[in-house]
Amino acid sequence: MPKRILFIHHSTGGNLIKEGHLREEVKSLDPDLEFWDHSYNLAPKLTMLLARHTHLKGLSDAEGNITRTDYNIILSNNSPREYAEIFARDKDDQTLSAILKFDVIAFKNCYPTTRISTKKQLQDDINYFDSIRESAKKYPDKKFVLVTPPPAKELTTNEENSARALELVNYLTSQDYLQDTRNLAVFNFFGLLANKKGYLKPEYERFIPWDSHPNKKANQDIAPIFAKLLVELTK
Repeated sequence: MPKRILFIHHSTGGNLIKEGHLREEVKSLDPDLEFWDHSYNLAPKLTMLLARHTHLKGLSDAEGNITRTDYNIILSNNSPREYAEIFARDKDDQTLSAILKFDVIAFKNCYPTTRISTKKQLQDDINYFDSIRESAKKYPDKKFVLVTPPPAKELTTNEENSARALELVNYLTSQDYLQDTRNLAVFNFFGLLANKKGYLKPEYERFIPWDSHPNKKANQDIAPIFAKLLVELTK
């Protein structure tokens, strides 16, 4: 049976797949791998025609086809609290057991995660990510990839929030976080997108002032790097 990758994401991850051609990048590196992805749960009343042009797709298969199902992954902007809760469930839980059918499980938070307004929120996020790390250790035959949240555009946040976001990302990419962990990797999406102040780089901004989704250039630049890591983890 071919090895399978699952990428759990929302709109920013969907743009990596669509604009960055992430699925194709994985296939070009290893044609035998299957890259599946899970976006927002499929809206029951949404026609398939509309679903193809939104991020309400649920589960898509190795060919990018919408499977008309989902794993009931309930995430509000992919918050670390919700990931921590999902991965801490019993392995027989319907959602977690479906996720664990894959060999490599990549998951990401969206840019609102980097608008960290208080020290307490920062510590809470650190605790949630610590919980995710400990949960991953229970499944040594699986590989997990924590994708750091992308930075917000300067116009939509502030210096204090971005400084705390940098602190969070520095922790997630440190040896302190990855201590005694052999099956968890961190892909520093934030680091590839952010300037020194922790804001989205101007060359990666979209034209709409309040939109912090990285643009097509960002997705095309980063998708090959991400694909390489995913493929390496299947070896």
